Amino acid sequence: MLAAGVMLTACHNDSKPEGLLNQEQMVDFLTEACLIEGYCAIETRYNFDSLTPEMVYAYDEILAEQGITREQVETSLAYYAKHPEEYIAIHENVAAALNDITDTGSVGNDL
Repeated sequence: MLAAGVMLTACHNDSKPEGLLNQEQMVDFLTEACLIEGYCAIETRYNFDSLTPEMVYAYDEILAEQGITREQVETSLAYYAKHPEEYIAIHENVAAALNDITDTGSVGNDL
């Protein structure tokens, strides 16, 4: 019985990886990414199967503005995917932020 408990503890590593973005940073990044993708979908008939040079540039701009790296985003997405309660909270906050933006009519002003 003790061995099973040790194995379960060993398999479920809750340590946070180095460079992990906190939930607020994830919300900020994902909100901006949604806005950019929405803009491109409308204005350029963006194909979500591949990144255009404009999309790569837009993502690089978001990363630079927020002072984060692609590696941090990838690491954070992987971490939060393994922690669904936190991941759901992040996406609920993204949805709320997008709703706030559309309710105030400031979508076009930020792009």
